[in-house]
Amino acid sequence: TPDEVFLQTAIAAALIRAEPQVVALNLVQAEDNLVARRDYTRHMEIVAFLARDVKVSLHAGELWLGYVPPPDLTFHIRQAIEIGNARRIGHGVDLAFEHDVEGLLAEMRRRPVAVEINLSSNAIILGVHGKDHPLTTYLAAGVPVVISTDDAGVSRINMTNEYFRAVHDQGLDYPTLKAIARNALIYSFLDEDQKRSELERFDQSSIEFERSVARRHSSGQKAA
Repeated sequence: TPDEVFLQTAIAAALIRAEPQVVALNLVQAEDNLVARRDYTRHMEIVAFLARDVKVSLHAGELWLGYVPPPDLTFHIRQAIEIGNARRIGHGVDLAFEHDVEGLLAEMRRRPVAVEINLSSNAIILGVHGKDHPLTTYLAAGVPVVISTDDAGVSRINMTNEYFRAVHDQGLDYPTLKAIARNALIYSFLDEDQKRSELERFDQSSIEFERSVARRHSSGQKAA
């Protein structure tokens, strides 16, 4: 019920304020569930009211044609951002059906709002893959994305699998993959000191990796 959602959201927000190891809140339910559909706007309003001073990451747009009536495809991402104040969006698959897609993408780029991309999950659950997936649209619009497994235990996958899929199914190159991996730190909920330290470690590791690849490539050419 809305009262239960209100209470649980209030508890989650209070826990985030009290416990540094709890960094953000999310809502957990299939987005095509009847209650989730019926009360979606109310849920976003509850989050906005109770969590205005804490970080929010929300599933939004994990939907596709045939799962819900078409009108339900047109506003979930926007309301999660504009009402729920989400700093990260999980999935965002039904982007193409949202009202004013270009305006929404511009707003996501401006805020910015990171999109958690779950390629295997979207293919398995929604049947969305290849050119139908909005990953390249988000990238072209300058919206930050990160790669996620969604639920590795259910899908029997890992992050390596998802990066491979990004190359094989979406045609991403190494610089794009590197930027996406770096986004996982930039748009994380680490505190600023931790984030700075981890970004420095990432950049140094990247330099070392690229140098090792260049050395192997150079040695291979000499051998040939």
